[in-house]
Amino acid sequence: MKKLLARRKHHGWSWAELSRRCGLPEWKLHWWRRRLAGTRRVRRSRRGFLPVQVVDAARRDSPPVELVTASGVRILVPDNFDADHLKRVLEALEPAC
Repeated sequence: MKKLLARRKHHGWSWAELSRRCGLPEWKLHWWRRRLAGTRRVRRSRRGFLPVQVVDAARRDSPPVELVTASGVRILVPDNFDADHLKRVLEALEPAC
């Protein structure tokens, strides 16, 4: 399989071209590439528990809340945010698969 994947790289073939030439489906070729590279795809749940720090709401000099999405995007949210707008922003950044 290493030789087959090396041929693809050497000849500049697309995954579809390699699939056609060797008779294996593309998904299997990608699987082998990840396996030989020693990497695994990590499946993440779209929903999960996130740590939340509760602060005194009466403090107005506090910095905005910082949200970090599963993909690492950081969002600073002021205390006077619109919840519906924030929800739309989060859905746009983390679309469902």
